[in-house]
Amino acid sequence: MALREHLAELRRRVLIGSIAIVLGAIGGWFLAQPVMERFIIEPLNQASQNGQKVTLTYRAIADAFNIQVKVAIYIGIVISSPVWIYQLWAFVTPGLTRKERRYSLWFVAFAVPLFLCGVALAVVIFPKAVAFGADFALEDSLNQPDAGTVITFAARLIIALGTAFLLPLFLVGLNLMGVLSGKALGKQWRVAVFIAFLFAAIVSPSPDASQMILMALPLVLLYTISVFICLFVDRRRRRKRESDPVFGLSPDEASPLPPPLDDEPLDR
Repeated sequence: MALREHLAELRRRVLIGSIAIVLGAIGGWFLAQPVMERFIIEPLNQASQNGQKVTLTYRAIADAFNIQVKVAIYIGIVISSPVWIYQLWAFVTPGLTRKERRYSLWFVAFAVPLFLCGVALAVVIFPKAVAFGADFALEDSLNQPDAGTVITFAARLIIALGTAFLLPLFLVGLNLMGVLSGKALGKQWRVAVFIAFLFAAIVSPSPDASQMILMALPLVLLYTISVFICLFVDRRRRRKRESDPVFGLSPDEASPLPPPLDDEPLDR
């Protein structure tokens, strides 16, 4: 594809993903209040019951409306994740042959549950972050966090963990496209483990080592599974190349001719 065609394809994919997010945000508008009450207000109330007075505040008159719009958009991103994840992978996969379309369907089938698992982990961690921040408040003091700051922190936590759970799947996709090999990924396991624990240390709201380990272990496990899958794909590709002498030849390399039959003369 020419550069103009690539840009046109990118525009089309972005437009489809944006429309899906907008439609999801429309539905998220009606879910914004229950979601905020369940995942924002309840953790604050639990922190208040533990001795600290934590109250969500709005700094401006229109803050309540703006925050509900933001929450609706974040919910729309989660709801429309099957659509924009597929659009992202469909743009990355060159050509989209029949085999690659099958890979795209498998990618979406695994990517959406992984993304939602990252979202679920963020939902579990967020109350701990609220309790950790409230523990530093003075006794009988009034802790009034800004509603916009709290929503932004929760959204960043959800997007960070959801995206982190997708990275190993992208590695498998690059291996299926022939860009990365399983052997190369296996050699970088030390770097991958370090990045996983560094990411967990940055995202984790608590300095507790056990919580950081619980966040890093799923990422390390997903990376390990992706390495074994890439090694399995490489082995199948190698066996196919060994069994089929034509497989893997360059366009300038001549394929071997079959041997002549016994009753067929060599020279005519």
